[in-house]
Amino acid sequence: MTRWSILTCEYPPDCGGVGDYTAQVAAALVAAGDSVTVFCPPRSIPSGRTLQPGVDSAGVELVVLDDAYGPGSRRTLDTRLSGAPSTILVQYVPTGFGLRGANIPWCRWLLDRARRHGADVHVMVHEPYFEFTWNPLRQNALAVAERVMVKLLLRAASRVYVSTDAWRAYLAPHAPAGSRPAITLPIPSAIPRSTRAADIAERRRQILGTSANQLVGHFGTFGSALVPMLAAVLPAILGRGSCAAVCVGSGSDEFARSLCDGVPMLRGRLHGTGRVSAADAAILLSACDLLLQPYPDGVTTRRTSVMAGLVNSRAVVATTGHLTETVWADTGAVALAPARDTGSLVATALALLSKDDERAALAARGDRVYRERFALEHTVRALRGSVEGAAA
Repeated sequence: MTRWSILTCEYPPDCGGVGDYTAQVAAALVAAGDSVTVFCPPRSIPSGRTLQPGVDSAGVELVVLDDAYGPGSRRTLDTRLSGAPSTILVQYVPTGFGLRGANIPWCRWLLDRARRHGADVHVMVHEPYFEFTWNPLRQNALAVAERVMVKLLLRAASRVYVSTDAWRAYLAPHAPAGSRPAITLPIPSAIPRSTRAADIAERRRQILGTSANQLVGHFGTFGSALVPMLAAVLPAILGRGSCAAVCVGSGSDEFARSLCDGVPMLRGRLHGTGRVSAADAAILLSACDLLLQPYPDGVTTRRTSVMAGLVNSRAVVATTGHLTETVWADTGAVALAPARDTGSLVATALALLSKDDERAALAARGDRVYRERFALEHTVRALRGSVEGAAA
């Protein structure tokens, strides 16, 4: 049995992707026979509640720290980690660990735990650091600080994991000589596989109404970089044939309303759900004939929104960009179009909508690739194998 101390910036309920991922991994490690304590900074939850420490129904212990990995948190961690040895697993996003994304003292503390106290530190890099930019220039100071942080973390870590192969090139200039290569751990879907066939059929009927017979969907958070892509693609697709669309996720209702105001012919055919539960999201995605998942920087194994479609056996059209890994073209798990080529994205989607057999084959292939490469059990096997290998 391995004792894990997981350091994260967020944890359920009502958290982001890193928190959902941490909860999945923690529960799966406990189910595999390990002991898991999660450490998380205090935070307010939209419902007005606060994080509650204790042991949850999955057997995971949650410790709520005094601050965002500041002096109080480090004192608590020093006390808790001075007992029985454990493997420290950091779920790393630089902006999530306090000091406005420049918490160099915390990274130095982690290096000290490794060098002076013999801590076995593993780091899962969800995002490495900010890029340098001309606008805004003030971001460049943070970009420098975050490179210092990642350099310290790589020196502290006995094992490094990355959410996408693309991060390897980002980390390589900062890794110590002779360090082990990073292990890629694709982020599995936080949305379950829905088996509620009657509910799926009913939601599909409600959305399609009497004027459409095919349903296109998109799942995401509708950020500023993505909205223009969807705003260009959806009218072109809905303007042909008998097709409706549903947008699922936080901000989807505002997006759908705004686009319908600008393109009145979409009214009654474009729907936004807003934020929904994971179970409801699975039903809505499963009701779709095709999912459109464009990304400005390209689809990668860290995109849980595309994983949600694959786990629910949906045909997915995504985009290639500078971060896209070779696994997508090699496996054919999704249909691909260049990120900045709206015409190609529309043509690919329309071709699949017109060919039921090709769409079904794409969905089946995506489902198989998800199970063989991306599912949670692969993450747990790699994490536990790394610890066992080090102990051997």
